[in-house]
Parts: sequence; C-alpha cells; structure tokens
Amino acid sequence: MMPPQGALSIERMCALAGVSRASYYRHWRRVAPRREQTELRDVLQRLAVAHRHYGYRRLNALLRREGWAVNHKRVLRLMRTDNLLCLRRRAFVPATTDSRHNWLVVPNLARGMQVTGLDQLWVADITYLRLREEFCFPRRRHRRLQPSCRRLGGRDPPAGGPGGNGTTDGAGGPAPSAGPADPSL
Repeated sequence: MMPPQGALSIERMCALAGVSRASYYRHWRRVAPRREQTELRDVLQRLAVAHRHYGYRRLNALLRREGWAVNHKRVLRLMRTDNLLCLRRRAFVPATTDSRHNWLVVPNLARGMQVTGLDQLWVADITYLRLREEFCFPRRRHRRLQPSCRRLGGRDPPAGGPGGNGTTDGAGGPAPSAGPADPSL
C-alpha cells in the first residue's frame, strides 16, 4: 500500500528531492515488507498474550478474522522466532493415592535385597473397589518376581489345592504366616 503523499505526486516529490522514481520505488519495496511484518508481529504478540493456550492454528484464524492474509506456516515461524508457542494445559489426572493419612506406613524391606533365585521375593497387588463411603478389597493376588527375566509371573496352586492343608490363601500363593488374619482384608 502506498503511503499518502498529500497534494504532491510522487513524480513531483522525486524531482524536488533529486531522486529518480525507480530508486524511490526500489527503496519502498525494501521497506514496506518490513513494516508489514513488524505490524503482523505486533498483532500476533498481542493475540498470543491475550490467548495463552491458543496454538498457531487458532491464532491464524484470529488473524484472518482481523483481515490479515497470512499462511499458517508463516504464523508458526513467527511464533517460533518470537518464542510465543502456546502453553499446554496439563492433562487431568485423578488423585489415586491419599498420602496424608494417619495409618502406619510400612517400610520397603525389599529395597536393598539382591534377588538371586526363585521364591526369594514376593509382591502383592491389592485390588479394591471404591464404594460411596468406603473401600472394598475383594481379593488378594500374589505374584512372585522371577530374577531371570525380571517380570511378574503367576503361581500355580500346590497339589493339595486351596483349603486342602491350609497352606494357601485361596489365590494361589502361600498363606500369610504372621499373626491372626485381619478380617478387613
């Protein structure tokens, strides 16, 4: 777009300044895109600050609504050079553990243990159902850690079967040996 020059024509102004019209237009072609890009960057920065979570596609749509004819690749390039890329919203992760309880926290006894063979380290996976007012623990599953492949594997019940000689808990693993059984589990 040509700048307004008032009542004088460009030919007359060039004659008064002693400059050829070709050099005037050559200079104007070099300066005009920089002005246009500066204005675009200003508008883009203003929109990016106002809409922090908008990416280059949404900002490109806003620029087009304001009358700017810009390509999405140009908007992305300008946003990268001006460090205006959007802030990502963190994904919602529901709270699964309440660590602020008054119950006893048992230390991890297997932390420094070196497993060299089978049946040295057992871990338990407790499955629970969250009810309206309480938790329900329907069953306990025991698994053993195999040191050769470092993966959890199930255990078949012994030949006597559950309840046969009292050596299993019904889920395939050995019965807990420490103290009386807790009825809440």
